Amino acid sequence: MINVFIGPKQKTIENNNYFDKSITLVGDNENGNIALASKLPFDYWNPDNEEKEIKFYNEALLKIEEPAIIMAHNPKLVSKCNIPKNCQLKYKNKDNLLNLLDDKIKTRELFKNFIPMLEYRILTGEEIFKNNFNFEEKSLVIQLPYGSGGSKTYLFNKMRGDDIKSLIIPNEIYSLSEYQENNTPYNIHCLIGDADICLLPPSEQDLEITNKIEYIGSFFVIKIPDVVRRKMIDYSIKICKKLQTIGYRGILGIDWIYANGELYFIEINPRFQGSTRQVDLLLKKSNLPSIFKLNEIAFNGEKLPNLKDMLFSIYNE
Repeated sequence: MINVFIGPKQKTIENNNYFDKSITLVGDNENGNIALASKLPFDYWNPDNEEKEIKFYNEALLKIEEPAIIMAHNPKLVSKCNIPKNCQLKYKNKDNLLNLLDDKIKTRELFKNFIPMLEYRILTGEEIFKNNFNFEEKSLVIQLPYGSGGSKTYLFNKMRGDDIKSLIIPNEIYSLSEYQENNTPYNIHCLIGDADICLLPPSEQDLEITNKIEYIGSFFVIKIPDVVRRKMIDYSIKICKKLQTIGYRGILGIDWIYANGELYFIEINPRFQGSTRQVDLLLKKSNLPSIFKLNEIAFNGEKLPNLKDMLFSIYNE
């Protein structure tokens, strides 16, 4: 039985030898890799391109002849593929949980009573532009419930009003919140087992802000203020305990912003992330198992190792 990774980038798994083969959108077609292209063929984080991604995975899966266990970068997406009988998609949470956490609005409702979050309103696209918003002093973040990497997150103000209006769909539901100037965006990987919760090193996110707010990278060599670090530990554990009680297992990411003296919850990513490769490298340098092995351990109900002393640990003062 071989282990196969399915996800956007071969580089995600380059720091470990957990996988025997991989199917990726971007890769070198060497060392067991089956890739669509050597450079990014399309914006895979945009849900509008989901069918393209699935189509390639379906074609590549037919080339896996051995009995195989699949671990997916995004288990929900890969579960929509035509998986051959010789392959088994493991380490996937139940559809109802993944659907809940993929919906940014429903996720906020789940956590709003015990985790700080920005005030927001829920409106249809048509209702948004019937309101008389004052853009002289503030900008608005307008976001569809679905989408990753900021592909469906728009920054709306008097300078960008016409551009954004052309992107808003009248009968879709959006969340609206006030954009926080001078905020610092953070992300943290978490692991949830049957009895354990592990927090991995946090990162500061690099965002490109135009008429969208898009993720473009992560920085781990950072000094997080103690007040932020303590809040991130406290709030992340609370979120993970809640998810643990409703059955979630394995890897996930949490996005935050720090503004006005508070750390605000933004969203859950119920999958591996763009910065997973960097976290995996930190685990390797700390002589700890790969993040993919840790994901397997969490799903199998085994005890997770102590990660508090790893490089750039969130517990380091």
